[in-house]
Amino acid sequence: MGGTDLAPRLRLCFQRKREQVMSPSLSRDAELRVLGALCRALVARGLCVQMRDAIPGLTVTRPGGTAKDVVGYVVVNRRKGVVSWWRVDNLHPVKDLDGAADRITAFMTEPAASYPLGHRP
Repeated sequence: MGGTDLAPRLRLCFQRKREQVMSPSLSRDAELRVLGALCRALVARGLCVQMRDAIPGLTVTRPGGTAKDVVGYVVVNRRKGVVSWWRVDNLHPVKDLDGAADRITAFMTEPAASYPLGHRP
C-alpha cells in the first residue's frame, strides 16, 4: 500500500497521547493558587468558603450556613485545567475564575442545591 509503514507514526501518536495524560497541565502549587483565588472570589460574593487540607479543594456553604450545611465541594482538575463542583458536568476553565465564581454562586443559591447528591430535581 504505497510502501508507507504506519507503525512508527502510530507509536509516535500514542507516545504523545500518553505524555499528555501523564504530565498535568497545572502544578500542585498552581492548583493551590487557583483555589485561593477562587476562595477569595466566592467570599466576595457572600458565600462561606473553607480551604481543605487533606485533599486540595473548597467546601462551600450558603451565607449564614455552618459546617453542617456544606452543600458544595470545589476541586481543580489539574490535567484538564478546569474547576469542578458538585457533579462532574459542572465545569469551568481555571483561566476564568470570575466566571467560575459566578456559576458556583448561582448554583449555590438555587433552592435545589440543598438536596443530597443524586436527589436533585
